[in-house]
Amino acid sequence: MIINQISMAFFPGKPTIFRLLTALVLGSPFLSFAQQDSYWYFGKKAALDFTVSGNLPVPRVVNNSSMETNEAAAAISDNSGSLLFYTNGVQVYNRNHGMMPNGDGLMGDNSSCQIAVVPQPGSDSLFYIFTTDAFENDFMKGYYYSVVDMSGDGGLGDVVIKNVPLWPSCTERIAAVRHANGTDVWVITNDQNSNIFRAWLVTCTGLQAGFSVVSTVGEIMDQNPLMNVGVLKASPDGKFLCQTHFPFNDANSTVSNFIQLFDFDNASGVIRNPRKISPPATQYNHCEFSPDSKLLYLTRKGSKQLDQLDITLPAVADIIASRVTLPTINPYYDIQLAMDEKIYLSQGNSQLAVINFPNVRGTGCNFQRNVINLNPGTAYVGLPSHINDIVAANNQGNGFTFTILDSCTGKVQFSSSPTLPGTLTWHWDFGDNTSSGLQNPLHDFPDPSLLYTVKLTITSTASCGKLVRSRIIRPSGMIKPKAGFTPVFICDSNYIRFTNTSTDTAQPGIRFLWDFGDNSVSGQVNPVHTYALDGNYPVKLKIITGNPCNDDSVSYMVSFSQFSIDVTTDQTIHFGETAGLNTDVAADNYDWSPGKWLSDSTIRNPVATPYEDITYTLIATRGTCTATDTVRITVIQNDYIYMPTGFTPNSDGKNDRVSPLINGRITLKEFSIFNRNGERVFTSSRTGEGWDGRVGGAIQNAGVYVWVLKAIDFNGNLISRKGILTLIR
Repeated sequence: MIINQISMAFFPGKPTIFRLLTALVLGSPFLSFAQQDSYWYFGKKAALDFTVSGNLPVPRVVNNSSMETNEAAAAISDNSGSLLFYTNGVQVYNRNHGMMPNGDGLMGDNSSCQIAVVPQPGSDSLFYIFTTDAFENDFMKGYYYSVVDMSGDGGLGDVVIKNVPLWPSCTERIAAVRHANGTDVWVITNDQNSNIFRAWLVTCTGLQAGFSVVSTVGEIMDQNPLMNVGVLKASPDGKFLCQTHFPFNDANSTVSNFIQLFDFDNASGVIRNPRKISPPATQYNHCEFSPDSKLLYLTRKGSKQLDQLDITLPAVADIIASRVTLPTINPYYDIQLAMDEKIYLSQGNSQLAVINFPNVRGTGCNFQRNVINLNPGTAYVGLPSHINDIVAANNQGNGFTFTILDSCTGKVQFSSSPTLPGTLTWHWDFGDNTSSGLQNPLHDFPDPSLLYTVKLTITSTASCGKLVRSRIIRPSGMIKPKAGFTPVFICDSNYIRFTNTSTDTAQPGIRFLWDFGDNSVSGQVNPVHTYALDGNYPVKLKIITGNPCNDDSVSYMVSFSQFSIDVTTDQTIHFGETAGLNTDVAADNYDWSPGKWLSDSTIRNPVATPYEDITYTLIATRGTCTATDTVRITVIQNDYIYMPTGFTPNSDGKNDRVSPLINGRITLKEFSIFNRNGERVFTSSRTGEGWDGRVGGAIQNAGVYVWVLKAIDFNGNLISRKGILTLIR
């Protein structure tokens, strides 16, 4: 590792520029301007608002952006969270979304992975925009910077210094890291095709462009052109740097690229202790640290995965072994920590994913797809770049921490232990129209369930200005979950599946307790339960959060009734007889199959007159449940022909017609009746159709008649019969 100073003589004309900067500094109020990240502007006219406003969600989609960019993006707000300007490294837009004067034609490229916007410490109006060239231009332009003065253009801002060369050799990587003193900012660049890093310091007197801290450390990144494409991210505590590069051929999943993890001394600007992390068959694109600086998240666009590594482990092998891989389904690109202490991921369209609890190890980090719809905006690839202390708790003592003492009453203990020199004064703004001047105040919030933006301003007599840090907190410690469930009876197995519909339960430490009302309980999220007896049961779901104030429960009466069907037992009948089919179980619908020889196949108790053996299946439904049972009817086939010897057609309903009784498997071909004169008075080939003693409607005389019958037996043989019968009146 080599540390030295770089002369400013490489670029002619610098003294004139710095005289202008000096004039701007001396003419501004003596006030530090801390990084504010309340608004994100990025992608194709995409924007988010992270300010807290009552019960409104955080963040909220904003549809007023004028900017389009593939990757490079940054936005800056004032200490009250009001938007100042945003940029893609080529154009600069003011808070009214118009182009700033002199705000077009910056030397960056909107396809660069990163840019940096750095407020000048000690000034409320001066901001540096650091740009880098892109792979598409072969990195010919190098690193540049421009300066915005917010006092220009009536307070909308003006680009007063534009396109000053910083260093000619560049990659798409650049990072802004808060100095250990809590006010200054390191801007870290990375020379092309090398392992050279340069840390440039921005102080109360502006950019110290006459020198940089040079660290030659880690792998020489010259194996392929895409090794100059990637990101350089700093951990929120300022102790670590992560360097990624894009895989040269991400279509080949068996080829690994690597990331490098470095230690960073944010007091001296020195980078040391390189660790090359290269799990097998793994190709990383972007990285981001957890708010507590203990975990590292890396996107794997090609394999559609997200990795989590524990960087607190000392050995590289242990860090790799700690890997937790989360399937993402979609390919994710940039990944960025936000001031709400969540991490957001872009996927090249209008949807953003989120890691809700990035400090939690493993799947408890709660990665969720498609959480934010930016429509009509689109995230494309990149997300906004920020100074590393976007989370105020981890800037080596120059932020603040808090402890929730009573989430029921909203009692919170705040603590600040800054490293600023000199005599300090504190001003706390709790976001509820109250404040405090104590170093470590104890505060009661009026509604613990709401979000509050707590802002700490520290003034030092020995510093160039004020240190301002903000955090979004919820005094209850979590969003109060709402319990709910739906029971679904699974008919084929006679159990009930309980689906947990509770909201806001993907928070660390939440447990569930089910009471099924029959002295049985469960701690599963979506349990399955079988009741021994039919009946109505009071089922209760309780959400246990670890704090009774945040617990919730819900109870429903659940009716359980096993649904099965039984039909009449198997029957044996003689040919020509009927069989009654029936079930004692009530149902919504009945379907007897086949419907052959049934009086009605859709009723509960049809009558069957089968000619031969048959099995009937009943399919019954009740609600969403279905049950079946079968019954077999056996038909005794008596193959005979019987002809009565007389009949009395007097319309008394008894014996009014005469016909042969044909049983079994005999098929009638002809049945005819003749009078004593040999005249045929009746004929039919239909079984069961008989003569009523009339001819053409005329009543025939009583007496003796002759009948003739022809039929075919089951073997196809002809049967011929004849005889006499008497018509009695």
